[in-house]
Amino acid sequence: MNWFGLLLLLAQTTETQGAQFYREGRYADAAGAYQTEIRLHPNDADAWIGLGQSFLRLDRPGNAVTCFLKASQLRPSDAGAAAALARAYLDVGRTAQATAILEALHAKEPDNVEARSLLAECMYRGGYYPRVVQLLEDVVASHPEDRDLAALYAVSLAKTGRITDAEPLFKRLLDRPEHPQNLDVVLTYVELLDGCGRTPEAMFWADQAIAGQPQNPIAHFWKARLFWHSDHAEEARREAEQSVALAPDLP
Repeated sequence: MNWFGLLLLLAQTTETQGAQFYREGRYADAAGAYQTEIRLHPNDADAWIGLGQSFLRLDRPGNAVTCFLKASQLRPSDAGAAAALARAYLDVGRTAQATAILEALHAKEPDNVEARSLLAECMYRGGYYPRVVQLLEDVVASHPEDRDLAALYAVSLAKTGRITDAEPLFKRLLDRPEHPQNLDVVLTYVELLDGCGRTPEAMFWADQAIAGQPQNPIAHFWKARLFWHSDHAEEARREAEQSVALAPDLP
C-alpha cells in the first residue's frame, strides 16, 4: 500500500474525540468536542449527528432537533439522520412531524428496523394499536432482547384482543420487572386478567403497580374496579376516592 492509501485508511478509521467521549459515556465532553469539530468543519454531517446524539443523552432534545435538521440538510438521503431527527421530534412531543418522517422512511426502506420501531412508537402514542402490531410482529420476534419494543407489542396485542398471544409476553416482561416499572405493561395486564375473570391475579398486579408508583391515580382506579367486581363496595369506594384525590382534574 502506498503512503497516500495508508493515510486515507487512517483517516477513515481514526475515531474522533467526540466519538470517543460518546463511547465512554462522557456526553457533555462529547458535545463540546463535536461543537469544536463543527466550528472547524461546519458542513460535517457526522459531527452534527454526533452532537445531536450527545444532546439526546443530555436530555436536551430541542437542541438535538436543530442538529439533526442540519445533518439532514447536508445529507438528505441519510436514513440514520432522518430516524435520529424523528427520535428527537418524539422526545419534544412533536409526534406528527416524527410520524411524517418515519412513514416516508418506512415506505422507502420497509426492512429498516429503526424506522419501523420508531414509527410503532408514534402509532402507540396515538392509540393505533393494530398498526403497532403490524409493524412490530417480525421485529419483536427477531429482537427478543429489546424490552421496550416487547412492551409496546404486548400492550398492543392486548388492546386488539389477542389475549393468547399477549399473555406470554406479559409474563416474560413481568418476570424481570424494570425499575421504575412500566406502568402501561402492568396495568394493561391487570385489565387483561380482569377481562378474563381472574380477579385475584389482577389484584396482585394492581398492588404491585401501587407499590411501585403509589401516587399514580390509574393504579388506584384499577384496584377500585377490582374491589367492585369482588363485591367489596367499601374498599372500592376508598380506592376510588384515593384515585380522585390524586388526579382531581381527570374525568
